[in-house]
Amino acid sequence: MKQKVPVNVITGFLGVGKTTAIRRLLADKPPQEYWAVLVNEFGEVGIDGAAISAASDELNVVEVPGGCICCTTSPMLRVSLTRLLRDRRPDRLIIEPSGLGHPAGIIDVLRDPFLAAALEIRATVTLVDPRQLDDSRYTTHETWRDQISLAEVLIANKCDRADAAQVDRFLAMAQAMFPPKLAVITTRDGVFDQALLDLAAEVPTSGQATGPALGHAMFAPTRRSQPALSHDAAPPQGVSSKDHSEPGQTSRGWVWPAAQRFSAERLAMLFQRLHDHATLGLPPLSRAKGVFHTDHGWLLFNWVGGETSAVEIAWRRDSRAELIAQADSADWQRLETALADCLLADTAS
Repeated sequence: MKQKVPVNVITGFLGVGKTTAIRRLLADKPPQEYWAVLVNEFGEVGIDGAAISAASDELNVVEVPGGCICCTTSPMLRVSLTRLLRDRRPDRLIIEPSGLGHPAGIIDVLRDPFLAAALEIRATVTLVDPRQLDDSRYTTHETWRDQISLAEVLIANKCDRADAAQVDRFLAMAQAMFPPKLAVITTRDGVFDQALLDLAAEVPTSGQATGPALGHAMFAPTRRSQPALSHDAAPPQGVSSKDHSEPGQTSRGWVWPAAQRFSAERLAMLFQRLHDHATLGLPPLSRAKGVFHTDHGWLLFNWVGGETSAVEIAWRRDSRAELIAQADSADWQRLETALADCLLADTAS
């Protein structure tokens, strides 16, 4: 069986430096490797493709000009990928969507059974200009927000052109996000460590480390590996879990494979029950949050102060949840049973 081709989606809004970052990655790639880049430009004249093509001879650049390959109803992405894989199987594939595209649709297409047999989705990278956080044209734009939500590696580029307050706002936004990012980087000129392309998803835990310097990771990178289980965790089948405790506070996080789907209605009912924590055998809760692949798409559930909300989210890596209880320890068994009951039968096994 042929080894799967690792694929990274590198996204970001117009003008954040995606093409520059990709050119740098290509210049530093292992010399014996053959990489391919799939570029989607908003207009009909391919500029980014020409710029990337000049970066290396050991490279195949495929352009899909006009329209958007992010659309799950468009056949162009599937056709382009199939042709690319048939021509010469690359050692790595990078996909650069249009800065105006919704990249979550690309991840959905890559999980198509036919493509998934040949491709392995690695870390999704999003570049942001920290100066954009001061401009409501960006911060209120659905695509801008979706690109950041989707990211597993979030990079503030052009930090040499931003002031310290703008960079600090970016870092504060990144640290507050759920699901947490695998790495948060501040840099300039599109420079970042190629090892970030192969980061692995972690089981959620509370209390991430902070304190980045320019060009360094806010969260420590972890190579691709299976997340460790806590010794006292007994998660349902197919689920990874991890505990975190501090005096007067304990939490547990869970991660389910992306292919497993949940009933949105059952999840909503469960989150609404959290105020009555005793019925789930739990101490009082401080916070509950989770992102789930459901029969109504990908949804972010939040519970705080007895109030529950659910909104669409662009995250695609996996389903995950975290609850924080106001106690030194908690028995999570009933809650885990309730979460397992929310799984849809066609993906529960």
